[in-house]
Amino acid sequence: MSRIAKISNDRKLVNPLKPVALDQLPEQPLVSILISNYNYGAYLGDAIESALRQTYDKLEVVICDDGSTDGSPRILERYRSRDRRIRVAYQPNGGQSLALNTAFRESTGDIICLLDADDTFMPNKVEHVVHSFVTAPHSGLAVNAMLIVNAAREPLGEIPFLHQLPSGWQGPSLCLSAPHFLAAIPPSSGLSLHRCIAEAIFPLPSDLTANSDGVIQVLAPMMTPIVALRTPLSEYRIHGRNTAAVSIFSEDKIQKLDLWNREIWHVWRRYLEMCFQRDSVDCMLPLEMVPTPMSYAYARFRSDARSKAIYRKVPHGYFETLPRLYRWFWRAARVMPDWLFRKSFNFVYGQTRTKIMLGRILVALRNARYGY
Repeated sequence: MSRIAKISNDRKLVNPLKPVALDQLPEQPLVSILISNYNYGAYLGDAIESALRQTYDKLEVVICDDGSTDGSPRILERYRSRDRRIRVAYQPNGGQSLALNTAFRESTGDIICLLDADDTFMPNKVEHVVHSFVTAPHSGLAVNAMLIVNAAREPLGEIPFLHQLPSGWQGPSLCLSAPHFLAAIPPSSGLSLHRCIAEAIFPLPSDLTANSDGVIQVLAPMMTPIVALRTPLSEYRIHGRNTAAVSIFSEDKIQKLDLWNREIWHVWRRYLEMCFQRDSVDCMLPLEMVPTPMSYAYARFRSDARSKAIYRKVPHGYFETLPRLYRWFWRAARVMPDWLFRKSFNFVYGQTRTKIMLGRILVALRNARYGY
């Protein structure tokens, strides 16, 4: 029996995931809004303004500039001189994880809200987050719906559009044979954390120079129940320079996604190992990194003759945790010619115009069904 098969069998007998005990929030908690920035000067002012114009005013805005070479430092100093709630740190370019780690170290808030430098918050975002944690005292992760907007902040769609936001304690349903991204869990600007949950996750791996929110998306649901805010409270801006929201993938981008998946695998495995040791459970975890779906995608983009062998080595858990549309895609991928695989991959994983239009239709239908 393989090690991965063994952990799948052990899952039926014991699941070591338990909610982390949360510190009680003060009557009026301090909220830290963390922003990491690298050459997003064109959008940085919008992000900062949206943080400062919150209806909840007991907050601090902690920004780490990751060695920007555009006009970002001038923008940051201008805002810092105007508002005492802004704290700024500068460091040489090292990637998103290092910048967020610095911002978190400089923060003092009881609640942590993440805000990408090219995104914005709705004015009542923080107020809703604080209220959600107060009314759901055992939940350490808040997730909110987001509007997808273009560079000019014109609406394109919503996140999520195929599923409802996850809510409640997810531990028993999480896959233990591969990192599990919950369907519809939002990116950075839709994530907020109790500080004790953030302290259990930070520092983020330094090798994750982009898409660092993946660590939080995987680990936080393993630690704490989720409270969902279904009203869009953030804007996710697509402007052509995003590291995550791309419409056409290249071999280089796929390779980076594979490396990103591998880093996520390591932090996921370390946390599971700690959980098993805590409960003195003898369960054999996979010791070596195995191929991810993105390993297979990278092979297909390169028309690598070994792609079928790579597919067979991908743990089934990677596929069984995906939304239905994605599972269908990966099943069909094995019989697609390379050119069709590339086009299909761009649609399923990219932010193409067709997908965004379809998303708007599905959101309207979903909202009508549930009366949002």
